[in-house]
Amino acid sequence: MLWSRNLQLLYPFQNTALDYSGNARNGTVNGSGVYATKPNGGRCLYFDGVGDYVKTPSFGLSGTVFVFAADVRCKYSTATRQTLLSDNSTSATVGYLWLYRETNSNNLRWRYADGVAPTAGVDATSFFAAPYNDVWLHLLVACDYNGKNTYFYRNGILFATIAMSNTPVFPSTNNAKYLGIGITSAYLLTAGYLANVQIWTLATMPAAAQMLANANRIMLGMNPIW
Repeated sequence: MLWSRNLQLLYPFQNTALDYSGNARNGTVNGSGVYATKPNGGRCLYFDGVGDYVKTPSFGLSGTVFVFAADVRCKYSTATRQTLLSDNSTSATVGYLWLYRETNSNNLRWRYADGVAPTAGVDATSFFAAPYNDVWLHLLVACDYNGKNTYFYRNGILFATIAMSNTPVFPSTNNAKYLGIGITSAYLLTAGYLANVQIWTLATMPAAAQMLANANRIMLGMNPIW
């Protein structure tokens, strides 16, 4: 089982939204028929786009690097931004979280505030392109707020490094976090699955080789070497 002082949240979703990080941040599952079985026999959450989401208790974050990891399966959608993670905010001056598959797109997008405006964010272009559309894959997004870079990993391998504009504001505010729902009810994970959700925070961005090793270790359910 993953555990580290840097681990903020860990939801295996074995028929419950208990937090296995040691921080007791148990989630509340909204919707019916949400629990499902993965092909390998593990459990996951299924979101049908009609009020299905998970809400965590409110908690703050500290550090300069934010990491989100999960096993994901979602379809191409022409109707909605398919949100994986948010905190139900797009404040111009307060750091916020929003990770989603863009509408009518194979892009995975990370959005953030820069102290002046809620930015359009950065895209991992074609992250979900064939053969990765509507199949299980592991994603990890590491956002380095000091270095102003976002690193997108797919199946444990670095997919893209995208520079962030201006000076991004670290999402430290004491907010609840949401899985499967975005800023309004219009931004839902539709026909999508989530499993093994993890949130980490770090004081500094690891070196490239160490981050790659950790991305693979997290994907395999091993303790990272932070």
